[in-house]
Amino acid sequence: MADGIYASGQWRVAEGKVDEYLRRWEAWIDWTAENLPGFRYARLLRSQDDPMRFTSISEWDDQDSLNAWKSSPGFREKLAEVRELCDEFVGGDFDVAVAVLAPASTRS
Repeated sequence: MADGIYASGQWRVAEGKVDEYLRRWEAWIDWTAENLPGFRYARLLRSQDDPMRFTSISEWDDQDSLNAWKSSPGFREKLAEVRELCDEFVGGDFDVAVAVLAPASTRS
C-alpha cells in the first residue's frame, strides 16, 4: 500500500486528567473510523520519560480525506473535548520524508 498522508499531535495532558483524556481520544478516533472514508489508522504514543506527554499519529489515504475529516463538525467538537483536558496541544499534517523498514527476517 502506498504511503498516505499523516496528521499528528503533541499533547500535554493536565495533571489528574489522563484517564479521561485516553477515553475521549479513543472515542474521537472510534467515531473517525466509523464515519470518515480514507481513514487508515491512528496511534497514540505515551512518553516513557514524561507520562503526561503524548503523540498522536493518524494515516489517511489522501489529502482530500484528511481535509474532509478536519472540516467535519464531529472533528471540531471531539477535538475540543480532548483538548480541554490538556495544558498544551500542537498539531500538524505530514508527508513521509524517509521510510526504513527492517528486513522481514528480523521483524517479529
